[in-house]
Amino acid sequence: MRPCSVRPARSTATSFPSGHTLHAVAFTVLATHYFPELLVLLGPFAILVALSRVVLGLHYPSDVAAGGTIGLALALAGLAIAG
Repeated sequence: MRPCSVRPARSTATSFPSGHTLHAVAFTVLATHYFPELLVLLGPFAILVALSRVVLGLHYPSDVAAGGTIGLALALAGLAIAG
């Protein structure tokens, strides 16, 4: 049997905010709070995740900025609650 050559249509829908950026920033803030030496690795990681969402055409820059801002706010709130 021959495999089907029809590919599914690529979704052009974007979401607001960028969940990937939100999680990358929140993880980076929380991890570097407890392990500051990881900033050298995780800082560029979070930046590259954010940039990749725009470069790949999956999000608008405003989606990425909002995701990063929300991720930062949630991480800082979590640290404040943890005391």
